[in-house]
Amino acid sequence: MQLPKELQHFPEPTLIVLTDEQQATFLLAGGDTLEELKSLTLIPDRLSDREGTFSSSDHSHVGSDLSDAHDTPRKKKFAEQITDQIRSLIHDGHATKIRLVSPPEMLHLIEERLPQDLQQLILSKDPHNLMKHDRIDVLKRMFTLPE
Repeated sequence: MQLPKELQHFPEPTLIVLTDEQQATFLLAGGDTLEELKSLTLIPDRLSDREGTFSSSDHSHVGSDLSDAHDTPRKKKFAEQITDQIRSLIHDGHATKIRLVSPPEMLHLIEERLPQDLQQLILSKDPHNLMKHDRIDVLKRMFTLPE
């Protein structure tokens, strides 16, 4: 995709990692172009009714505390997959810089798994869930918020 003139702020190839807690998109921005390199989707674990919900008196299903207990390991596993993909794309020479856009908890999990040499390549971190936003709007946000 051709970037509008006002968003051509990528003198070096930059990997933009855009995630939420179930999806990740890896974008490459360089010069005047933006392209999607890869995307990941976490397939949610299926819990039995006994593990994930309980039935109320009207027979509707309501979440239980047990369903939340499975969330942190799932997020850690997904953060590891994201980190592996970042490592692979950088080491394959696709980009020399990184920008992360992810909800705060996922951002922390990704950062703590990145090796020091890759952490030094991070230009910016935006702790928000912008997965459903237009890619151009995400880029505009990168350059209007303080680093």
